[in-house]
Amino acid sequence: MRLNHRVHAIFWSLLIAWVCCVPEARAKEKPQREFRELERHAAQEAHQAVAVDETSFFAISSREIARYRKSDGTQLQKWVGAKDSHIRHLNSGVVVDGKLYCAHSNWPDHPLKNTVEVFDAKNLKHLESLKFSNTTGAINWIDRRNGAWWIAFAFYGELATVRKTHLVRFDDEWYAEGTWTFPDSVLKRFLPNSNSGGAWGPHGLLYTTGHDRGELYVLQVPETSGVLHHVGTLTAPIAGQGIAWDRSDIGTLFGIHRRQKQVVKLRITHTKEYASLRNQIQWVRDKNNPILPPRPAGSFDSTRCMNPWVLRERDQYRLFYAGGDDRSVHRIGVATASIKDLNKWDRKGPLLEIGTPDSFDARWCVLPHVVQTSQEKYHLYYTGNSGKGSGLSVFPGIGLATSVDGQNWNRYGNTPVLAPSGEPGSPDAIGIAGGSVLQLKRDDGTTEWRFYYTGCPTIGKPHLVNQQKTICLAVSDDGIHWNKRGTIMQRDPNRDYENVGVAGPVVLQRDDGTFQMWYSAIGSRWGYYCICYAESDDGYLWTRGAQYGDNLQLEPSKTGWDSQMVEYPTIIRENNRLRMFYCGNGYGRTGIGTALSSEINP
Repeated sequence: MRLNHRVHAIFWSLLIAWVCCVPEARAKEKPQREFRELERHAAQEAHQAVAVDETSFFAISSREIARYRKSDGTQLQKWVGAKDSHIRHLNSGVVVDGKLYCAHSNWPDHPLKNTVEVFDAKNLKHLESLKFSNTTGAINWIDRRNGAWWIAFAFYGELATVRKTHLVRFDDEWYAEGTWTFPDSVLKRFLPNSNSGGAWGPHGLLYTTGHDRGELYVLQVPETSGVLHHVGTLTAPIAGQGIAWDRSDIGTLFGIHRRQKQVVKLRITHTKEYASLRNQIQWVRDKNNPILPPRPAGSFDSTRCMNPWVLRERDQYRLFYAGGDDRSVHRIGVATASIKDLNKWDRKGPLLEIGTPDSFDARWCVLPHVVQTSQEKYHLYYTGNSGKGSGLSVFPGIGLATSVDGQNWNRYGNTPVLAPSGEPGSPDAIGIAGGSVLQLKRDDGTTEWRFYYTGCPTIGKPHLVNQQKTICLAVSDDGIHWNKRGTIMQRDPNRDYENVGVAGPVVLQRDDGTFQMWYSAIGSRWGYYCICYAESDDGYLWTRGAQYGDNLQLEPSKTGWDSQMVEYPTIIRENNRLRMFYCGNGYGRTGIGTALSSEINP
């Protein structure tokens, strides 16, 4: 009995130790990409594929197409092929400039005939057929990227035959510019069929599907013809077939479940996006806010003080900010104050005049971000407003000015160092704005610069489309020439305080190498900005908290200067706490305020 008792004691001790270790082990696991289901809509035509545009999704079967409203799944239009029509087997589709392009073949008939069928996306009127002389393989999907058309030609049968499946890039005259084949690791998952769907994703990667499995195969496309590189495989609650990334809602993918006749809406995420946060930071607003209000008429900051960015030099703060004058021209200034008295600021500016009439910064220079790159050099990154375009497209780039003393600034050229991509479906397709820059030391002793910035992917009539913003990352070896890494955070459709857009990221690195980010989020809850928080181990994949509200750090006040919105924070460590500067109503028309964290910052 004693022996049994001892055995039981050891067993339970080991069990308890194992259970306690599981959360810690899981916490150390690296996050993995995955898809999260958002919603489903019944669609009898969801047999072959789905396409999507700004307001609608299109369920596609072999000889039928139906357009549905994205917001509620109501059917709006339907096209049915005539019995004597040559259209026999539609496979997938993509919407480009108001037209729905559908891949089509007469498979399994012989001789094989391939076409791309073009429809008006609004009324589904058939417009034309584009014929292909190439009949080595059945056209299964089509997509558009970087000014080119991408079409997959599928082969069926044994593995040796399916290996002939290939991807072709065409120019606008339908001249083949390159050809790629699929790796065996993907082809074997296609069996007993072949490649069925494909679409370019938000990180410049190609996502493909087979005919049956609920999997997406993520591929990197080499610059020249060759074999596609298999980056990874993601499971999803669909069953292969044609897929479509929503270019008006970055990070959202549409697929179908063939047997259930459903269109499935998904969002790309990762396994730790909704894990618990390490810090629960609370903020106490300064009773004297706003500490930096606009000044009287005639000043360069008479109508607006916005976009604060703070540096500390010994016992004083240097607060760079954007000021709006009587003509609504915005330029950058600086204010200094003792860290012990934030009610007395000495202002200077403008530090930098707006650009020439046709330049990217002809109307505004805003969102200053200053980095001391060495003892004798400073970089000032700022966002330009050209005064041309509509919506967020008036922000065509981020400029750079340099200084040897932090007081006198000179432009680094007359063009942006970071500009919009111009590529539909990319996170910064039509506009770009600032955030924050970090300098990190690599293991080999060299420096990596990281620019966390705001990407503006779309413009349109719906509020969600017009105001959508994403947080993006670019890296550099010198702080001047940047390579984009794509979006690292999108709106959260399930949290009404950030379900429209996320912008203005401010990133700090802890002593242990992990990262903290504060950002401005806009959602339907207030209709304007609040300030949210996220954490990351690597600065790429970010955790937003397990529960609704966990990452909401500063919301509009009930009354007063910041009752409409709080936005564009800058954060600095102040002893063992954090200090935030931020702007209030009307994007800073009421000025800049401050808040201090109430808890000790670990």
